[in-house]
Amino acid sequence: MTSRQTELLIGLNRDHPATLRAQIETQLREAIRAGSLKTGVVLPSSRELSRQLAVSRPLVSEAYAQLAAEGYLAIRQGALPVVTAASNSDPQAPLAAAAKPAAAPLLRYDFRIGLPDLTSFPKSLWLKATGKALAQMEPNDFGYGDRHGVLPLRVALADYLGRVRGVIATPDQIVVTGGFEASRSLFARALRKVGVAAMAIEDPGHTNLAALIAAGLELVKVPVDAFGIDIEKVTSTTVAAALVTPSHQYPTGVVLSPERRHNLLAWLRERNGFVLEDDYDAEFRYDRRPVAALQGLDPNTVVYAGTASKALAPALRLGWLVVPHRLLEDLQAEQRISDYGVSRIDQHALAVLITSGEYDRHLRRMRLQYRRRRQMLINALAEFMPDATVTGIAAGLHASVTVPRHYDEEKFASVAARMGLAVSMLTHHFIATGPASTTLLVGFSTVSESNIRPGIRALATALAYE
Repeated sequence: MTSRQTELLIGLNRDHPATLRAQIETQLREAIRAGSLKTGVVLPSSRELSRQLAVSRPLVSEAYAQLAAEGYLAIRQGALPVVTAASNSDPQAPLAAAAKPAAAPLLRYDFRIGLPDLTSFPKSLWLKATGKALAQMEPNDFGYGDRHGVLPLRVALADYLGRVRGVIATPDQIVVTGGFEASRSLFARALRKVGVAAMAIEDPGHTNLAALIAAGLELVKVPVDAFGIDIEKVTSTTVAAALVTPSHQYPTGVVLSPERRHNLLAWLRERNGFVLEDDYDAEFRYDRRPVAALQGLDPNTVVYAGTASKALAPALRLGWLVVPHRLLEDLQAEQRISDYGVSRIDQHALAVLITSGEYDRHLRRMRLQYRRRRQMLINALAEFMPDATVTGIAAGLHASVTVPRHYDEEKFASVAARMGLAVSMLTHHFIATGPASTTLLVGFSTVSESNIRPGIRALATALAYE
């Protein structure tokens, strides 16, 4: 029989009136009925389980044989016992295994926004960086450590962000988080701690605002136009903070104009407030000069937020904040309440990736790849949707495509789904009333180059059906 040292939760009471064999049978039978032992689970061999329980092997073999006779286990010569589907047929037993989730609709052309090309995650580079990080880590590095971020990563980020984004920061100002959602939650709770009651948010913009609301902030929507957030439209006197995406507005793609950048910062300085800058995909620019981070204009007012989600992959759950010293202690206090930080090993690996130059090289490769896909998207839109207006595509991973009239978007989505097509809609990013014309948010990061042209042709066909 195959050797396999599998742990199994069984507790025997030698003072119990039931025999040891009966106790084994009963506990296994009840575990299978209750669902803690699911169909397909492989159990230890009779030799291994007898060792674990300090009982004779024949006793375990007899218990297994009885359960097999009742249909709870499948036993074959030379194989380990397996919990069988027949065990779920007991009318008195709850289902041991949850029903399989319904299969997602088959997507031929997925133009939805929000993800990088997951097939391009640099697995070999990450493995190499992790190996090097593990080799360099001292025994103490495997402990709880500094929950606000390991020093090598904070040093690497301070250098990288200053060099690439114009961020002015020292390593002690950097707080490593589990991604932008975690960063936004920490920022919101720190604001409440220092007495800020209301925050201006872009409209359209982020719609997952639960963390801000849970922190007790009043959210004041501010319209976005071709020059970014129009802060002069804020009439509430209680607003002393803002959440903005100045380098590539989410989701319209416009850039916050220089005049409005200075107006926003001046307005918040008057209120002794803060702005959270979400710099979510600034690494990817194509036909414009780099736009420096807002933080470089006023490091005492701007809290800078970045992540590895677009540059590498969301699965890493690695983000960072650059925090002004006057808010740093309160924000770190909120993080201490929340958790012990994110994986120290992954932080060390990212530090190696950045300091070795591989992070920059990976971004250059991805920028070239996305540039090709972007141009193919522009060409396809010009061919199949010549009346559409394409904006917000000088940087980032998606385009805003406005068609001449307003469509029944639910009907369009239904038609598109039947064609194996998915796109995002600008309407879903408005807090209030959406735009007069239908605007599609068409991503080009996750769709293959071979599917861009036929996908846009299918998109045009779906709009014609509607």
